[in-house]
Amino acid sequence: MKLEFLLEHLPMMMRATIVTIQLTLVTLVASTVFAIPLAIVRMREYTFGARMVAWYSALMRAVPTLVLLFFVYYGLPQIGVVIPAFVTALVGLSLSAIAYNLEIIRSGLMAVDRGQIEAARALGVPGWRIWWNIAIPQAVPVMVPTYLSNATLVLKGTSVASIITIPELTAVANEIVSETYRPFEILLGATAIYIVLGGVLTLAAQVASRQWQAK
Repeated sequence: MKLEFLLEHLPMMMRATIVTIQLTLVTLVASTVFAIPLAIVRMREYTFGARMVAWYSALMRAVPTLVLLFFVYYGLPQIGVVIPAFVTALVGLSLSAIAYNLEIIRSGLMAVDRGQIEAARALGVPGWRIWWNIAIPQAVPVMVPTYLSNATLVLKGTSVASIITIPELTAVANEIVSETYRPFEILLGATAIYIVLGGVLTLAAQVASRQWQAK
């Protein structure tokens, strides 16, 4: 192993890491924002909306993210819908992540004592405040471990974006390997970067959990 070889290509890998971070963060934010209202709808059992959300969740969790990317990037242009590669990656990753996050959030909300929610409604507390100030703060500690696992999967899932020419970390690492025929140093460096990013996600989730519990 030659450390100098890895250091020589590290700037290129770090630029690719920025793309990976962008894909991960935007996907996590978008999927969480959309998952919260869908999870609330999903909790209203025996309604048409709940059934539709349940079908969406089951479908998206059954279809591999790679297939979603191929469908959006190669399939939609067949009917005249052309989406840029980066946006395609975000759409594919987000559609999949939303399905998992809404189930995670729903499970956390269902763990909250229903009596508190009913009491707040009886006191005339607005619906959004019941969820935001009462239900979600209590549900967050329950959700964090599973949400963190899904966030890590999203981070690792960004590697499939290389299939549609997104210059993220895995794509650039493979490109360097194909040009230099020295996989050990480059793949070891990419692995270390993914481990660091996963550690940052873990720390961020723990901090967020403590913040919510402090409210």
